[in-house]
Amino acid sequence: MYLKGVIFDLDGTLVDSALDFDFIRADLGIPVGHPILEFLGEMESGVEKTRLLETLRQHELTGADRATPMPGVMSFLNELDVRGLKSGILTRNSREATDRSLSNLSMKFTHVLTREDCPHKPDPAGLLSICQSWNTLPANVLYFGDYLFDVQAGRNAGMKTVLYSPRSLPDYAHLADFTISHFSEAPAILDLD
Repeated sequence: MYLKGVIFDLDGTLVDSALDFDFIRADLGIPVGHPILEFLGEMESGVEKTRLLETLRQHELTGADRATPMPGVMSFLNELDVRGLKSGILTRNSREATDRSLSNLSMKFTHVLTREDCPHKPDPAGLLSICQSWNTLPANVLYFGDYLFDVQAGRNAGMKTVLYSPRSLPDYAHLADFTISHFSEAPAILDLD
């Protein structure tokens, strides 16, 4: 693997925004385990959908305001800069909340795509778009994420995936090419070819 860049998920990977997705689902009246964006996307436009989208927006902005970097992330981002590697973000979060998180934490990336910019993960379109803008093949890019949709999106795009799981490994961990429990483990992956 001739590495040219690294793309990250945001919430739960780069930052801890303390979003409780089960609580958010309950607040929105979404069945347990059902993906939030897909549920809202299937709703007919109208007053109720508008209300639920605003409730989701408030949850995300609250998370953005309290976001903190995951342990070891700032050091790893510095390592990418030192190596001259491009860095990007593909998140299912909104542009507003993403920009607020990144601004509050003084994090800068070559490319940042949100749910307003491309189809939601696990669709690989966002990852492929970033690769195209970098003029590089997906095989030369790593994608870091903390959830099944991240691993699926990376695999669907044809890139190596890194599952960040600071606690016990989920049942889909075997689908990732690499797993880490702390970002201090991440630089070693950059050296693999």
